[in-house]
Amino acid sequence: MCLEAGDPLRASELFAAVWDYASAIGAAESAGRFDVAYRHLLAAGDRQSPRRLLECLADHPDQALAAAEHAKSRGRLVDAARLFEVGAAVSDAAALYEEAGELGEAARCRESEGHYREAGMLYERQLRQVPDDAGAALRLGRILLHFGRYEHAVRALQVAADSSEHRAEALPLLVACFDAMGMSEAAASRLAEARRIDPSVPATIPALLSQTFGNERGLAGLSRDGDAAQLLAGRYRVIRPLGSGGAGRVLLAQDGFYDREVAVKILTVAAGSSAGRDAYIRFAREARVAAGLDHPNVVRVYEFNSDGPFLVMEYMSGGTLENRLSTAAGLSLPVARHVLVSVLAGLEAVHRRGVVHRDLKPANIFFGAAGDVKIGDFGVAHLQDLGATMTGAMLGTLAYMAPEQITGASAPDASTDLYALGVILYRMLTGALPFPGPDFVTQHLRDAPPQPSAARPGLAAEHDSLVRDLLAKQSTDRPRTAAEVRARLDSLTWIDLAERAVEVATGAVHDAPSVPPPPSTDPGLERYEIVGTIGSGLTRAHDRVLDRAVLLELCDEARASRLRYFSRADSPFLQAVYHVPHDGERAVLEHPSGVPLDRAGLGADERARALAQIAQALAAMHRSGVVHGQVTPASIRCSEGRAVLMLPEGATAPPDSAVDLAAFQRL
Repeated sequence: MCLEAGDPLRASELFAAVWDYASAIGAAESAGRFDVAYRHLLAAGDRQSPRRLLECLADHPDQALAAAEHAKSRGRLVDAARLFEVGAAVSDAAALYEEAGELGEAARCRESEGHYREAGMLYERQLRQVPDDAGAALRLGRILLHFGRYEHAVRALQVAADSSEHRAEALPLLVACFDAMGMSEAAASRLAEARRIDPSVPATIPALLSQTFGNERGLAGLSRDGDAAQLLAGRYRVIRPLGSGGAGRVLLAQDGFYDREVAVKILTVAAGSSAGRDAYIRFAREARVAAGLDHPNVVRVYEFNSDGPFLVMEYMSGGTLENRLSTAAGLSLPVARHVLVSVLAGLEAVHRRGVVHRDLKPANIFFGAAGDVKIGDFGVAHLQDLGATMTGAMLGTLAYMAPEQITGASAPDASTDLYALGVILYRMLTGALPFPGPDFVTQHLRDAPPQPSAARPGLAAEHDSLVRDLLAKQSTDRPRTAAEVRARLDSLTWIDLAERAVEVATGAVHDAPSVPPPPSTDPGLERYEIVGTIGSGLTRAHDRVLDRAVLLELCDEARASRLRYFSRADSPFLQAVYHVPHDGERAVLEHPSGVPLDRAGLGADERARALAQIAQALAAMHRSGVVHGQVTPASIRCSEGRAVLMLPEGATAPPDSAVDLAAFQRL
């Protein structure tokens, strides 16, 4: 009866009450309550790993914490730890991993929290139990060398260097340790070993140290010099400032542990003042909220260091939406749609966690190097279960603030963020604000929003309708969820009708290529303009967001898995994999210019330079454990000053890197 009445969750509990656990699990899943389904599975006494439900819970962090408690109560400590990680309760996860004897996993969690000493001790315990655990040895060595414990670091790194998987990473660190200890012969020996594995490694110790640490004196220089090259928290080397504000500054830094660029946000307001205390509370809230969000359209926070205090975040090298809007009178409609779809996907994940951003604006929408769009800066984010105050309700940027934020009449909810998104959408479409000020308060509370089509005649009536609904004065009159807004996007025309009419009148529009458009189910492919085809399943296209040529490849799951395998390697001389969707439908690859090596007509010096670049590409692949398997003249594309190794076709991998090295020698 409950199922027929549309109440599967209640039906699930009734099935469980009469021990029909299979039906109870199915009903709970149909209700979208995977934590309840997991509880019923445990009650059924199923000792097999509930892998499918755990995978579902990985996409529902709000339910993962409840499921973690169920797993913990049943003694399934490892499952509970994994679920706590999904729910961003990393400390709880670390404690359970340790209790279950998974010391390496516990250490990894402690390290991600910035508790390096605790992580180091756990790695040491793991190595006492498993002396040849090269991964734990490498991580321990990194921690020890950044704390200046070089002799201990050497012992750990030598274990890692004995492993083929971690040797390439461990050897440069050993060079740095021996150099810092004054053991020049040992450092030179390890450098020679590193160069035998990877000829692109610098030929001298100072050059290697400069490449790794930004300082020819390496670890010794970092530990004694009091300049800007000092490591933050023994780990982050500052490269340059990215920006600053009234309460802090953001720096670009190199993460010495994971060899990646990160953005470090440092709070600079005096902690003793009232403003400083408020800023610190917002700062810590940003860390807590963002660290609990793991979504491709949300900027990731890696660490919060309370001693700084500073936040370590994913570096978004493409700048902000504000940067783009400040230099353009609106965006092209395909790009605007790409941004809108991405932001809505991020908001959907944020709201599902019970979080309202409250300060959504173009300056908090970021572009990655591959054109991906993410929302960030949760400093004034509101957790719905904590309640709201009048003071808290006023936080945010006035030009994008919903009426209920201005008046404090009600607690912010998802529709509050959707109002701000309506302001952003209007600005993306027209280049201007719907309420331009200076009296923002009156305009937001009383004035009807203008129609975007009045400022940009090429827009359709559906654009006006969407903006009007998002900017409704009463929150109950707006769309209630980000998913609801996403569902409306397919009904909108994302071609500027006025611009197309001008192109037709002037003859600028040519016959469309005989290429089927990308399927509408492909996420984000509205940003690509089809140019032509190259064989079966391969399409040439133009990326409107980043203004570059790309290849779109239809692929089954086997080919998608193969492309993800190749994406582990990174070299300027290897064809880049920009995006592989999880459903394996259509991948986005670099489309480099040039002609194959055997038709390039290169002179001896040019050919030698091209082959040296291909050698670097192969070395980068092999360091990442990736094998090409089809190195031929036809697989190398040459243009002026650059040779690119194209990715091989097919889904099968050769046995080892010796295949590549033999093929390269034949070239």
